[in-house]
Amino acid sequence: MDIIKKKIDVNTLKLTANVKEGDYVSVVENALLDYRKKMTLPGFRAGKVPMSLVKKKYELAIRVEEINKLLSSSIQTYISDQKMSILGNPLPIETKIDFLNETDYQFEFEIGLQPKIDLSSAEKLKSDYWLIKPEKKEIEEYTLSLQKRYGSVQSFDKIDQGDMLSVVLKELESDNNPKVDGVVSETSILVDKIEDKKIRNQFFKLKKSETIILDLHKTFVNEADVLSMLKISKEKFNQINSSFSCTIKDITRLIPAKINSELFKKVYPDQVIKNLKEFQAAIKTELIDRYVIESDRKFFNDSSQIFLDKIKIDFPEKFLKKWLKTNIKKQFTEEEFEKEYQNYLKYLSWQLIENTICIENNIKVTDDKLKDFAKKNVLQQMKNYGSVNLGDKEIDGIVTNILKNEKEAEKMMNEVILIELVAYFKSKMKVSKKSTTLNEFIKLANQQV
Repeated sequence: MDIIKKKIDVNTLKLTANVKEGDYVSVVENALLDYRKKMTLPGFRAGKVPMSLVKKKYELAIRVEEINKLLSSSIQTYISDQKMSILGNPLPIETKIDFLNETDYQFEFEIGLQPKIDLSSAEKLKSDYWLIKPEKKEIEEYTLSLQKRYGSVQSFDKIDQGDMLSVVLKELESDNNPKVDGVVSETSILVDKIEDKKIRNQFFKLKKSETIILDLHKTFVNEADVLSMLKISKEKFNQINSSFSCTIKDITRLIPAKINSELFKKVYPDQVIKNLKEFQAAIKTELIDRYVIESDRKFFNDSSQIFLDKIKIDFPEKFLKKWLKTNIKKQFTEEEFEKEYQNYLKYLSWQLIENTICIENNIKVTDDKLKDFAKKNVLQQMKNYGSVNLGDKEIDGIVTNILKNEKEAEKMMNEVILIELVAYFKSKMKVSKKSTTLNEFIKLANQQV
């Protein structure tokens, strides 16, 4: 098959495929022989139908099918051999083909080429990098959160704010006596979840083993919480009295860990910390390290937008619009389509820029990089929950299971690419470092949305 290319617009080619009878005749003959083996007609044994009858019934349809297969394969091979990077798929140009009376055919296709991306126009531009400095209040709040994380749950006789109550709820009759065969549930109540302030204050006067009578509708605003505590359905709850007795079985409270050498060792086992000042210095360093992730993300967003704004991309726009209209199933008005097209163009622009950055700078997500990133995530999660005692074998097992999940693996792969792209931007652009507080940084980040 002879294929000729011709430029017809910006990054747009027309491919003309000349199909001769010799290109397809043997394939069609073989297909007819296969049909003959399966074909049955009254008066003929299976596989013995005369070829003339087989051709009469199937030849035209088989010829069209085989030529289409040949065209598709040949066009793809030609694009590959010519090392063309294309956008979308080849679009057939409508021409009249007389399959019935002709044996040689000419087909035309339109293809859109990926524009060449020149990164140099954006690489030397300035991009701000915002360093977040933790404030005293943040360090104190994080200190308290660590005390709570490594604290202990203890039992008390009297109720205070933030306490968790183990209780027995019993459905009552209208005279406040327990209902025979009524709903009984042993459950837990967080004091702060009691919405009615008057009822909450009544709880603060109670001790362990004492009982209070409640209207559950008034006590808890969230019906789902009530259904969960009673372990019944909504339909069942609507049929019963909402008056319940509540007997306090136990009162538990989280007691924050004391600030001492034991806490220092638990939080930062690899550091030697002697006092509160050194402890909070370590906390400040940890917060700065955490904030770097957010700083990098904003820096990436800012820098990628600079690249999108400054790099001129010569898209084959007429082709892309035709291709999109062919592939979008939903019906759009012209105004709606133009909006969708602009969104697609922005997405495609960044994909082309990102691909060019990765190719020119040999950025690849290897299995080792992905595993290292996943392992760091696992270790950070373990630290957040106060558990750092698992061995390498157990941690590697957790990492393997995480990466078996395709969505998680893809999410982490994107994170690794982002890290590599941030490093690229830092190395190529003029980075202007600026300091800010967390609150001010949040305002800056929200302006991007």
